[in-house]
Amino acid sequence: MKFLIDRSAFRDALQRVEMAIDRKPSRPVLGGVLVEASNDQLVVIASDLDIAVRYRLDDVQIDEPGWALVPGRELVDVFKDLEADAVNVSLTDSGQFEIVGGEDRCTLVTMESSGSGSLEPEGFPPVPAIDRDPDVTIEKDVFMQMVSSTRFATSRVHDSRFATEGVLFEVQDGEMTMVGTDGRRLAVIRRSAVQGDGRQRSVLLPKMLDQIVRFGQDEQADLIEVFFLGNRVGFRIGKLESFGRVLEGEYPNYGNVIPQDGKHLVRVHRESLTRKLRLASHLTQDAAAVVRVAVSSDSMEISAEHEGRGRTASKIEVDYSGAGFTAAFNPAYLLDGLKAAHTEQVELLMEEATRPAKLILGEDYEYVVMPLSTFS
Repeated sequence: MKFLIDRSAFRDALQRVEMAIDRKPSRPVLGGVLVEASNDQLVVIASDLDIAVRYRLDDVQIDEPGWALVPGRELVDVFKDLEADAVNVSLTDSGQFEIVGGEDRCTLVTMESSGSGSLEPEGFPPVPAIDRDPDVTIEKDVFMQMVSSTRFATSRVHDSRFATEGVLFEVQDGEMTMVGTDGRRLAVIRRSAVQGDGRQRSVLLPKMLDQIVRFGQDEQADLIEVFFLGNRVGFRIGKLESFGRVLEGEYPNYGNVIPQDGKHLVRVHRESLTRKLRLASHLTQDAAAVVRVAVSSDSMEISAEHEGRGRTASKIEVDYSGAGFTAAFNPAYLLDGLKAAHTEQVELLMEEATRPAKLILGEDYEYVVMPLSTFS
């Protein structure tokens, strides 16, 4: 294997697959990056079994085709600090991965390589090859919006009852739904696909979504193609292909959680509400943060009190007419939802202080928060 490549292009390719490099691999190959060179195209692949990422680079000067499985972290770090604009990469006669850029020379030991005569690595986990039409095609900006509107509400820890650490992705008749919940708040957004095969799908998407959002935005493509591959889901955006193992487990029946109506409907300016909640949150205790929301005709008061810090109370104008109500919330949960809102005016719908509150944060975008049972 021997090729000449632009350093920054190869560095960017490595960054795109970096999240799939296992930091504490149970097997050495899971901490490696597979580099394949053939037909003026370079492919880099990483997999930690839960997620796998493949990235293709075109218009690479390939002098000799071949492949090598190289320690991933070391390869990423080396290309971050090389100074040359163009880099020569080759396999030495002893099977090492040699990198030469300007006055810099680095040699990495390979785990496996084509220098041994093998056609492909034996120990590296297989990554699906996408050779068919996608099951669903989505506008990239729509997909990114759906992920950012739900991912923040998922759980960061494993729940033995429900698989709430993933995002639920449902598709039926060209309509898509994404849901995120941690059991105390829930975000759900609905959008239309560009194309779908008409089949009903429901899968729990893992951490690969973070990789797609981080790097897919930079890909020169307007569409995301989705492939349902048994216990995996694959996404293709331009030259980037990401695969994730579908999370197993039961997901909460989110439809039963979302209030359909309520006797209290409040319309409020998003930025104004955000500022007042942030102000009140400074006077809350981190371990048990509580803000008190009191709504009366055309007015909302937001207050918080902490014995060791003090008290704050402020009012904002709202669009509301009724008998009024008072409820208590964790301010972080409300602020998370407002940060993800798509509109400048949001709606708060409540039946009573002890029932779930629904915030309408945009078209077909709902956010449900459980109020706290006590407040002062």
